[in-house]
Amino acid sequence: MNMFIAVLLVSLCSFFSNAFADSLKFALVGVEENTEGHRITQSLADEIGARSGIDISIRIYPAKRAKQFLEAGEVDGDWARVDGYGRDIPGLVRISEPTASHPYLAYSTRNDIIIDGWKSLKPYKVVHPRGWKVIELNLEAFHDDLFPVNSVDSGLGFIARGRADVFINIPFIVDSHLRKGGVKYKDIKALQPPLAFLHVYTYLLPKHAVLAKRMEAALVSMKADGTYEKIMSGSD
Repeated sequence: MNMFIAVLLVSLCSFFSNAFADSLKFALVGVEENTEGHRITQSLADEIGARSGIDISIRIYPAKRAKQFLEAGEVDGDWARVDGYGRDIPGLVRISEPTASHPYLAYSTRNDIIIDGWKSLKPYKVVHPRGWKVIELNLEAFHDDLFPVNSVDSGLGFIARGRADVFINIPFIVDSHLRKGGVKYKDIKALQPPLAFLHVYTYLLPKHAVLAKRMEAALVSMKADGTYEKIMSGSD
């Protein structure tokens, strides 16, 4: 019996070792540690990993450092970047299925701001996350009152205290901060319609092209069977 148990344990260890024979470490930008967005992202990564047989870990970095780590090979990929990211990194592989799609929203305490595209923000002092190139590219050409911040709470704090008119971000990141902020953020609301939509994709180093295909197949299957929507809604 003892020999049987020993053989069984060796077999199980071999099975789990083979089930996750590959491992990948991804950089994640824009989401803060120990937030709902962080938890949901790791849950999504865990499910993709389980379906593709890859042990996936997520590490949060500032945007500039994340790219430096990717170029140096200290991470295997970047979890969520806009289309066209990393054109200067030779052979970088993009998973063609979007990892996520989010609306860019303007958050404010004011009731008189009418949103009609990026140019409608010209009269207002705008706060935005540092390093978000899409926001910078859409505003810097005509806007001279922009202020980048390093955290969501800094941006919301500017709005709550009346030191800025608008904070641009996405609800996937901001909503949990608004809930936790309670009374402090009670007057802040998301203005409609969205300024634009943010579609982000997962990128991997060229040496992981085969694993990228496995991850893409897992992501597509999750969207088809409803698992993706369940995880992204936070109800997993």
